[in-house]
Amino acid sequence: MNSLWIAGPLIGFVGMMSGGFWGVGCGWIVVPAMLILGFDPLDAVGIGLLQMVPATIPTVIRQFPEIGWRRGDPGRVLVLPLAVGAIGASLFGKMFNEKLFELFGGPEILQWLLAGFILVIAFQTAFSRTRVNADEFPAFSSAKRAGVFGTGVATGVLSSMLGVGGGLLMRPLLTSGFKVPEYYTSRIVRLMVTLTTLSGGITYLFQSGAVAWQVLWGAVLVSLGGFAGFPLGTRMHTIAFNAGYAQHIHKSFAIPAGAMFLNTMLNVTGCREASRIAMVVIAFGVAAGLALFTRYAARHRKGETVS
Repeated sequence: MNSLWIAGPLIGFVGMMSGGFWGVGCGWIVVPAMLILGFDPLDAVGIGLLQMVPATIPTVIRQFPEIGWRRGDPGRVLVLPLAVGAIGASLFGKMFNEKLFELFGGPEILQWLLAGFILVIAFQTAFSRTRVNADEFPAFSSAKRAGVFGTGVATGVLSSMLGVGGGLLMRPLLTSGFKVPEYYTSRIVRLMVTLTTLSGGITYLFQSGAVAWQVLWGAVLVSLGGFAGFPLGTRMHTIAFNAGYAQHIHKSFAIPAGAMFLNTMLNVTGCREASRIAMVVIAFGVAAGLALFTRYAARHRKGETVS
């Protein structure tokens, strides 16, 4: 816990900066980091979920009207069924985790699930494209809305099981599956991450009728860095998007996802020292890479055609 006073805010800053940039949570950094620091797997997931909530709320409130909430707008046809499915399902993630630990004889199965999940997302993101302009929101039939609800359920379960906020799954499904433009995707995912991490994280905060103080204080320390990191990442996303780099934003997410797969595999296979080194390299590499890319995009604006 002593090392968390320094490492926690730093991890939160780097993780939530990347979360703000891609419109996702940062459990993919925080959960492995907490495991490396010696937290119990369930506590690590709880911290990974709850630390996102304080930092995301101000940005989500500011962007809430930009989603659109009139009849036929994304807020009604997309966000509402997503939210109902995700929030309801997220309440059962901790129960599923406990059943998995019992069935497979230990928490290692959670790390294998996280590794496999990240690998699939990395490949999907690298070989897909996103629509760009804000005025291209597609029509949603009743059948399509049912699919959105199912996406919400899957997102809620995986979010509360793995502590990844749900954005890792939701972002590629929205951009590739439902053809939602980048403008709406980032705003919708930020809102959904806040909702699912809050509802799922509460189930880890209260254990056996008492407050899990190690989860609460861990989340608080990590979130301190997130207060600066998340709005900074959101601002960097806006700069790159307005400069015409929506496809680059979309595809670049495969880089940290692939890196986190390698890091998680090192941790799963017992290479803890190598995993710690990899975590430091990944965290600072992502932060430096985003800063350099945003600076480049601001100085080299270009037109980007819609796929």
